[in-house]
Amino acid sequence: MTDEEWFKGKVAIVTGGSRGIGRAVVAGLAERGASVVVNGRDGDVLDRAVAEVRECGASAIGVQGDFTEPSFATRLVRSAMDEFERIDFIVNNAAASFYSGSLLGCGEEAFQATLLANTWPALSIIQEAAAFGLPSGSAVVNISSAGARRVHEAAGVYAAGKATLESLTFTLSRELGPRGVTVNTIEPGIIKTELAASIWEGERGVAETSLVPMQRLGETSDIAGAVLYLLGPAARWVTGSMLRVDGGRFHVGGESADKIGCFT
Repeated sequence: MTDEEWFKGKVAIVTGGSRGIGRAVVAGLAERGASVVVNGRDGDVLDRAVAEVRECGASAIGVQGDFTEPSFATRLVRSAMDEFERIDFIVNNAAASFYSGSLLGCGEEAFQATLLANTWPALSIIQEAAAFGLPSGSAVVNISSAGARRVHEAAGVYAAGKATLESLTFTLSRELGPRGVTVNTIEPGIIKTELAASIWEGERGVAETSLVPMQRLGETSDIAGAVLYLLGPAARWVTGSMLRVDGGRFHVGGESADKIGCFT
């Protein structure tokens, strides 16, 4: 079965889908004929992302809002069901951090907020979609970070949140496996997004690139390609897995990225 045959007529939810990695994922889904429910905070940016999908001939709706809002998951999933009457794919891409610095200086409020933001929204979206009945052949991809498995002096709380998301992924793969639903996670390395510009621009970017065996930093299309693989027909027997997409950076020494903080 080709990708186009697999994705055509199916519906995907992508959080944080109006910018960066999420937008690249949305574009890839649209090109393959999937309908897309795109989430983003900025209404104008979201409208442009939805318009791009429709220009490809695919269907799309935008659901504006902060993914950390208590009722967000319910609103997002119900919007998808009201418009398309099904959900086949979920890409939990949105992330947030409310603290940067040493763990020794982190307060309880910032700690809890960061851990919650990087775990509960993803889990609650999956819960809501599963309650409506994810069909066999559905797939979930949670976007983690290479920070989940490295020491980060400035982003330890964020990294802990992503590590927790990976643990949830593995357990969910066991719970949803009998339904024919796969659940996987991707750990991106440094990706050249607007959000991460302080990491990859200028001298810092040169230093980071020197630590990557592939001798370049990642593009949003690199992560989108991995997501589409895990959602696609070639990965129907892949679940409970972590796919690292970082050009080989994880296995190379050097402190530069550790001192910078988040990879994505």
